[in-house]
Amino acid sequence: MAAAREQGHCYLTAGQIDTEVRQLLDLDCRDRLEAVLAQMQVENLLRIRNLTVGDDRPAPCYYSKSLYYDEESVALRLRGLGGTLPVDRQRAAAWIDSYCQARDISLSDEQASAVERIVGQQCSILTGGPGCGKTTTTLVIVRLLESMRREVLLAAPTGRAAQRMSEVIGREARTIHRLLEWQNGGFLRNEEHPLQADFLIVDECSMLDISLTASLLKAVPAGCQLLLIGDADQLPSVGAGNVLRDVIASGAIPVFRLTRIFRQAGESLIIRYAHQINSGEIPAIASPFKNPAVWQDGSDCLFLDSDEATREQIEFITRVKRAFNWQLPQFEGLATGSSPFEFRTAEAVTSSSEQDFVIPARFRHVDLEKVRQAAGPVAELKAVLARVHPWSTLHYGLTALETVVRLYREWIPKYQGASGEIQILCPMVRGTLGTANVNSVIQRAVNPPREGRPELQVGERIFRVGDRVIHRRNNYDLGVFNGDIGRIVAIDNEELTCIVRFYPDDREVGYQRDDIVELDLAYAITIHKSQGSEFSAVIIPVLNQHFKMLYRNLIYTGLTRARRLAVFVGTRKALAMAIRQQDPLRRQTALEQLLRQGSGVDG
Repeated sequence: MAAAREQGHCYLTAGQIDTEVRQLLDLDCRDRLEAVLAQMQVENLLRIRNLTVGDDRPAPCYYSKSLYYDEESVALRLRGLGGTLPVDRQRAAAWIDSYCQARDISLSDEQASAVERIVGQQCSILTGGPGCGKTTTTLVIVRLLESMRREVLLAAPTGRAAQRMSEVIGREARTIHRLLEWQNGGFLRNEEHPLQADFLIVDECSMLDISLTASLLKAVPAGCQLLLIGDADQLPSVGAGNVLRDVIASGAIPVFRLTRIFRQAGESLIIRYAHQINSGEIPAIASPFKNPAVWQDGSDCLFLDSDEATREQIEFITRVKRAFNWQLPQFEGLATGSSPFEFRTAEAVTSSSEQDFVIPARFRHVDLEKVRQAAGPVAELKAVLARVHPWSTLHYGLTALETVVRLYREWIPKYQGASGEIQILCPMVRGTLGTANVNSVIQRAVNPPREGRPELQVGERIFRVGDRVIHRRNNYDLGVFNGDIGRIVAIDNEELTCIVRFYPDDREVGYQRDDIVELDLAYAITIHKSQGSEFSAVIIPVLNQHFKMLYRNLIYTGLTRARRLAVFVGTRKALAMAIRQQDPLRRQTALEQLLRQGSGVDG
């Protein structure tokens, strides 16, 4: 059950539980499973809900108690927020026209209609892709509500999203955790002590998991209106559930969808390519190695063709180098100085790689002499690749990893300015271009050990003053949450403590010894961890080594984190594979069904 929650599921079927138990414990318990699960329900250890799954027939689905009640609570409360409030639509439309003219704001027809109708909905959803005007629409909604003397609260799941909301709306926005006031293991704001508001607006709702949504809705006071804003095509929440997508799919809550891309936004390649990717189209992204002018002509999305040797390629190169000394020279010279009966009998066998050399089928195209002569990893990789892209950085002696380092240290600061925040967004943790290795390499490049610079080792991780770090889990005692990013400003080696200054508000948090394990380097973070954040520039490695995670919504989410510049590094083949692939892992949630059942919407 706990493993299923980590995958985003709210429940498992009996068959899935049996499969997981056999994989985890190598135990076949099919004959006893039904009785065990029934006994666990009697002992109040789990809950069962009959749901339509698979073949459209109801089947028992098994929940942890907390997720069962959270899902039920969200459905119940959202159904209770149905209906409309009386609003003079004609008067509202006149106010919108007057306000927008006075401030030179141009709303599309769908934006204006959304503003007019949302202020009269008890609960509604505003959705749309990048560049479609969700932010401007929200701004006008807030100003209209204030003119109607409504008390408005603004919130978002992360500190960065809340800060961005504050900047564009011009009003304070808080994280949901701060809005609900976490203390002593629970939220102070709940049914007994609800929020003080007439209208609550929550942004970046694709990040809402079922448990946080349940806590939020419990704190919504009677009579308060609710607007959920988000892009359901982004990655779903890290926690269990798929709240925004489920609520939209249920049809139980009015949805206002913005589809028109504004001209100014449409000039951004980031936005244009994001919409193409979301539609399954493969964009033709320019390379500065083909046309260096793209660094300075306003292009805000680039592709640097490059590659990195796979483990299989490295093993093949190593075997060639070892075997070449005696396999390829002329045979009559191989036995020089010894009898053919004693040929190499004195040599030790050091590994299975040192058998008679057999070329795997996928490397039959390789010229082994070129591999033997290749000096360095770039030349070796070029020697084993069947084809190298004509604009590849490999032709300039740079692997994909080395290209990422150059972008981070030199090229982006040179063309975008040194003050912009650069974030590397990786599809995975593992691999040469996973976050673990990239963080280690970038740290050595930009913040190496130096006399007088304090550093602290925690397990295999080394932290130094000046390092960019990310907090990895919610810590309510420190007031720091999963995904918060900052910079280490002080380290005390004697007390094993450090101080981190967090973006975007520069608040400083002191970490004791036991808290430091919750930190990790953040020069590179996973795309999942970047949800709800924006950065001046992002670097996105995309190679075949990431194939397990290469899906359309991952690339779409990573690209839309960039504000001024996005740079892909890798192969267009891997990018195309990602765009063609929809994430096959459909989260197992019942919220859509529960909302349909309660609202009378046909399935």
